[in-house]
Amino acid sequence: MHNDFGEYARFLAYGNQMIEVHADLRDRLADLREGVVPERDLAAHCLTFCAAVTRHHTGEDTSVFPVLAERHPELRDFLAALVRDHRMIAHLLAGVDAAARRLDGEADHERVAWIQRELDGLAAILETHFIGEEKRLVAVLNAIDPSVGLTGLVG
Repeated sequence: MHNDFGEYARFLAYGNQMIEVHADLRDRLADLREGVVPERDLAAHCLTFCAAVTRHHTGEDTSVFPVLAERHPELRDFLAALVRDHRMIAHLLAGVDAAARRLDGEADHERVAWIQRELDGLAAILETHFIGEEKRLVAVLNAIDPSVGLTGLVG
């Protein structure tokens, strides 16, 4: 019973979970952009970051947004816009991913600088996207019964 309660409690505030995931992604991206990650490790960290954002957005698109659209028809247009954002962000992530794969093993300064510029642009777009999601969805998500199981927000 205790484990069931722990799982239930974990999902009591989906909106707060979304904020936590966004904060983690922002921190990871800031580390990449600010040179916290050594150049020799930049490719691996970029690939991990790209995979994390993709996993988060895929989870939202497949398990979170359909539930919200069903329960809150007034959000359908906004949710559709977020899905379009996710496609655009996926395209940008694919570019960073490809550049990181080319960088792997050849961390020359010019390539690192190019990836840094790509990450700067991605950061601006993600920040706007995250703020929009947080403003419109946190209260709605926090009101959802945890038995729904919106695991698309986790990780």
